[in-house]
Amino acid sequence: MKTVSRGQALEVASRVGTQVNWDELDGDRLQKEVIGLSPEEFGARFTTFLKNGCRFIFGEPKSFLTKSFNPAEFIGEGWTIWKGPADGDGLAGEEDMDKRSLALADVELAKFVFETCLRTKEKSIKGEEKLRRLKEEKPDFIRFGGNVFLGLWLDYQANKENSILEWFYRNFKISFMDFFGQILRDPDGDRDVLYLFRDGDGEWRWHCRWLEDEWGAARPSAGCAS
Repeated sequence: MKTVSRGQALEVASRVGTQVNWDELDGDRLQKEVIGLSPEEFGARFTTFLKNGCRFIFGEPKSFLTKSFNPAEFIGEGWTIWKGPADGDGLAGEEDMDKRSLALADVELAKFVFETCLRTKEKSIKGEEKLRRLKEEKPDFIRFGGNVFLGLWLDYQANKENSILEWFYRNFKISFMDFFGQILRDPDGDRDVLYLFRDGDGEWRWHCRWLEDEWGAARPSAGCAS
């Protein structure tokens, strides 16, 4: 990302002063709701406005609907939900998922929790170890699965810069979240999880990550308290 030049900053300031239709604004409201803001709050709000291309975001999202997720339909043939123990073939037994996530018809944004499971001085852990810690050490943490993933992804496709994912990025700098509530089996028989990430071009994308890979502090799991 290129740093804004002094000339560009002065151009924006000049346009605000000369191209805003001040006659259409209420002076009392301007004094109370804009001029009355602290320098820090005014700066944060105007920065967000500029980052959004001078487009207003009307209101803030409160919740969103989850969507039924089918790995084969969304990802492709041969993708299924992992069944049975982690050291098995993934084809028989109980599905490896957090059923509490599937019971959620909608999710409130205020209830989102992000967990890394890293301990003091740890820089990263294997995905399988992260999953074990989530299950055994954080039993009250509902691990979001494919239904929450798909709800977020469809919301992003429909709303882009006004999407919930962008709201998380703007307000909390969240640019990655994975979904350990539904472990997938890929066509090669490996264990994977879904994740969403904000790429360098500002676009959100989805992918699947092998549980034998490393997970660091920048790769939290999305969930909520039970």
